Amino acid sequence: MPSSESFDGARSALWMQTAVAAPSTSPLSEAITADVTIIGAGFTGLNAALELVAQGLTVCVLEASWLGFGASGRSGGQVNVGLNLDPADLIAKFGEDAGVRLVKAVSSTPTTVFDRIKQLGLQCDPVQNGWVQSAATQSVLDWQLELARDFARYGCELQVLDRGQASAAIGSNKYLGGLFSPTAGTLQPLSYTRELARVAIERGVRLHTESAVTHLERADSWKVHTAQGVVSCEKVLVCTNGYTDSQAVPGLEKKVVPLRSVLAATEPLSADLRAQILPGEVSFVDKRRLILYMRYDRDGRLCCGDHGPMRDEFTNTDYDAMKKRVIEIFPMLRDTRWDYHWGGRIAFTKDSLPFLTEIEPGLVAAMGYNGRGVGMGTVLGVEAGRFVAGLDKDKLAFPVSSPKAFAMHRWHKPGVNMSIKWYALRDHLESVRT
Repeated sequence: MPSSESFDGARSALWMQTAVAAPSTSPLSEAITADVTIIGAGFTGLNAALELVAQGLTVCVLEASWLGFGASGRSGGQVNVGLNLDPADLIAKFGEDAGVRLVKAVSSTPTTVFDRIKQLGLQCDPVQNGWVQSAATQSVLDWQLELARDFARYGCELQVLDRGQASAAIGSNKYLGGLFSPTAGTLQPLSYTRELARVAIERGVRLHTESAVTHLERADSWKVHTAQGVVSCEKVLVCTNGYTDSQAVPGLEKKVVPLRSVLAATEPLSADLRAQILPGEVSFVDKRRLILYMRYDRDGRLCCGDHGPMRDEFTNTDYDAMKKRVIEIFPMLRDTRWDYHWGGRIAFTKDSLPFLTEIEPGLVAAMGYNGRGVGMGTVLGVEAGRFVAGLDKDKLAFPVSSPKAFAMHRWHKPGVNMSIKWYALRDHLESVRT
């Protein structure tokens, strides 16, 4: 456990210790030109950059901090199927054609990510052993059955597990059943980010770290200003997700609310414990309003994540509730040491969906993953690149939309805290009745 009273949620991450080396980068310190400037060097921005250079365009990526500073270096690294709306709801929202394209893209998200890793030769510890979503209540199990039927209409295989199957897959008898996605898996998120950056640079992308955008200027072309340099370009793509502020595009920050997720990793577990806990080394989500998620890393550490406080510095006690939840599921971990503690921001949106939006001609934004950033950040990054390159929006796998802003956004912190307490109470009451 970190010894200080409070600590940074990025540099203490397990991934900082096990990631591949980052490519060499430097701040922007001159005036340059490019066809497209991308703000944010995370999953979305880097995948968009690779798509754009493949289309023959020149690209400059500006990262405010270091590679993987945001969620792309702090997340749980799960690559899952699905969004927070079911297929039928997505089609109802976006219409038959766009909705079906989106459902198919969502259904194939893990395959898209793992195929991309192979094609690009990325060293990021990919594991495709599947994902289990548990059902602690009958209402969740009923919903999972309907969800599996819904996805099956579009060729996506999700298996509904009964109590015995769920118990065998998870290593706990606390659940009524669950859902299994065989194509899902995990990766090392910071390695994935660094490797995407490496390939992007090799293919001609200019990538500058420690280059926060101070403001945009529009004349004959866009001018993207940093403290020491400026990029003149035809188009700008903003991919800042939970770290969006009012500097570059005032008002965009009101389209997302940054929640915090805390994560911790155990010491490497013994072979005996690993045979009992997630024995197939699947990734796992305890499906409630406040989800708990887990996966193994390459060294056999169990990595767990839960909701956190509404601040960017963390304290030792911020992890107590999560560890209690983990031990309630796996009592055999009661005496296990926890070696790493970290956390960061997740961007939530008004409709619980990511968005691809054109703010004005030549200025596009893509973000808002609601906890599904590894897979959807990859998919949406590619689609954003295609859109910026000129592909007709009717051919995109992801719809172009106009996301709504949060009313009274400046008071989102107390609002989120109240919602978390309400969700926790409802989860508790439902577990008592089960």
